Amino acid sequence: MRSLARISAAAAAAVAVLLSAGPATAEGAPTELVLTREEPGRPARTATLSCDPVGGSHPSADAACRYLAPLGELTLPEENPSVRCFRYHPVVYRAEGTLRGAPVSVERTYGCLVPELSAPWHF
Repeated sequence: MRSLARISAAAAAAVAVLLSAGPATAEGAPTELVLTREEPGRPARTATLSCDPVGGSHPSADAACRYLAPLGELTLPEENPSVRCFRYHPVVYRAEGTLRGAPVSVERTYGCLVPELSAPWHF
């Protein structure tokens, strides 16, 4: 009975170590993104964003990193299909790099109207 208690305690300790190691690894992994906005008639705008520590050329790096902190992925909203486009004016948003150590590559083209975008896309 005594050896069973030791095994159970050891197993519980091993599970606790594995559970605590998983999220800590994701939180401590780097976020390094290059964000780009392209539209006709204007030079492309690019911003770099680093989190943990916060840095890069992004004008609102603190807000962008706070927004990204709880997310598992970086996305762009769909264009509203009910909007009627009278003049096609494509605006392309792109992000490439890593989000908490995981590779990221996101791109979306908006033909008429860019929807409300979250903090990382304000640059």
